[in-house]
Amino acid sequence: MTVFSDAGWSDMHPAMWMAREVTRALHVKYTRQDLVITSGRRPATPGGSSKHETGEAMDIRVWHFNGTVQQRQFAKELQETLGEDFDVIVEGPGATDQRYRDRVPHIHIEYDPKGRHKPVIGRAADG
Repeated sequence: MTVFSDAGWSDMHPAMWMAREVTRALHVKYTRQDLVITSGRRPATPGGSSKHETGEAMDIRVWHFNGTVQQRQFAKELQETLGEDFDVIVEGPGATDQRYRDRVPHIHIEYDPKGRHKPVIGRAADG
């Protein structure tokens, strides 16, 4: 089951619906607990650069993981499963990137096409 904790889920990008189900299944495998999405679509935040505003990002709770090592393992496996068009970032004390260490602990998942789904600027003009 997926639990929404103040997470807006209406008008989410279709890729995020798939990511939600993949994340839920992997979360249950790791924790045997329900997945809790703490943030989906939401208004932009000052200085923020994530894709929550466009419905292409979600945050999940990490309370059920057995420490930061398990959070990182989960994030790595989720990244591998979702593929190159997604970014999976551990935020909070478990973050490997120093920029994210001072944040509330959670895992951020966003659709950020880089592979075959990446829009190509000028493709129609080149036609």
